[in-house]
Amino acid sequence: MELSVIVPTYNERDNIVTLLERVESSLKGRRFELIVVDDNSPDGTADVAYKASERYGNVKVIRRPAKLGLGSAVTEGARVAKANVLAVMDADLQHPPELLPKMLDKINEGFDIVVASRYIRGGGIEGWGLWRRLVSRVAIALAKLALPRVRGFKDSMSGFFMFKRGVIDGVELKPKGFKVLLEILVKGKWNAATELPYMFKPRLKGKSKLNTKEVYSYIKYLLELSSYRPIKFAAVGASGIVVNEGLLHLLIHFIPLQVAGALAIETSVLSNFILNNYWTFKDRKEGGILSKCLRYHGAVAIGALVNYVVLLSLVAFLGMHYLIANLIGIFLGFLANYSVSELFVWRS
Repeated sequence: MELSVIVPTYNERDNIVTLLERVESSLKGRRFELIVVDDNSPDGTADVAYKASERYGNVKVIRRPAKLGLGSAVTEGARVAKANVLAVMDADLQHPPELLPKMLDKINEGFDIVVASRYIRGGGIEGWGLWRRLVSRVAIALAKLALPRVRGFKDSMSGFFMFKRGVIDGVELKPKGFKVLLEILVKGKWNAATELPYMFKPRLKGKSKLNTKEVYSYIKYLLELSSYRPIKFAAVGASGIVVNEGLLHLLIHFIPLQVAGALAIETSVLSNFILNNYWTFKDRKEGGILSKCLRYHGAVAIGALVNYVVLLSLVAFLGMHYLIANLIGIFLGFLANYSVSELFVWRS
C-alpha cells in the first residue's frame, strides 16, 4: 500500500461519488486506499459512500456517531490507515485529486510533508471575494508570527496535504477546526517539507463550513499552539504600563516631563525584557542575555519612540492629560513590539 487518502465528510452527499471517481482516475496504477470519515451527515453522505465502496474495493467508510469535527476525523482516519504515507483532502472538490500523484512523487523524493499551496507561484483561488481573501491572509500571517515552525510555508492553512506516517508517530494531536496541518507542522517530527501549487476552486455543491465559531476556534487554537505567548506578552506589557505610568507619576513632581517620560519608558522596557526573557520566551535559549537585551532595545525602539512622540504631542497640541496620552502611545506600540520580539529578539 503506497498511500492512504483520508477524506473527512459532513453533508457531502452530492460530491462524494465524483470525488471517488476522480481519485481513482488520478491514482490509477498506484496502490492506495481512500478512507471516508463521516460525522453522521444528516444528508446520508455515509450511505452514498458505502454504496460506492461496493464498486471500489479500496474504499473504507467510517461512520461516526455525531459531528465531532474535522481534526478528530483526520486522526481517526490515520489510526486505521494501512499505508505509511497519508494524504488529507476535502470532499467538496475544491482540492483537485489530480495533484495527488505529484505530491506522492515528492514524498518519494524524500520530503516528509508536501503541502498543496494556494499562495505560491502557479497557485491561486477562484470564487473568493475580497473579505474572504483578507481573512485567509490574516490567518496565515498570525500563524507565521506566533508559530516559528510554519514561517517557511506560504500556505500553512491548507487543508490539502500529504505526509509520512512517521511525522505523527508518538505525537499527541488534538487539532481543532479546519486547520489540522498547523498542528502537524508545529508538533510533528519532520525535517524536509515542500509546497506544490494548486488552484482552489469554488464549491460546486453544498455550503462552506467557515463561520464565526470556526474563526473563534482558530484564534483559540493558535494561542494554544503558541503556548499562549501573545497573552503572556500582553500581560507583561500590562505590567510595563504600571511601571511606566507609576514612575512617570512619581518623577513628574521632581523633573521635567521630557526627562521623566524618557526614564519611565526605559524602565518599563527593561522590566518587560526581564519578564519576557524568563517567562514569555523562556524556551528560546539562543544567545546571551546581554545580546538579547540589546536586540530587544533595538527592536522596541520604534514602539518606544511612538510612545514618546504620542505622549508629548497629545499633551502639547491637544492638552490631553499626560497619563491618558501615555496610555495611547503604549497601545500603538504594542503590536510592533510583539512582532519584532517574536521574529528577531527571541527567534528560534
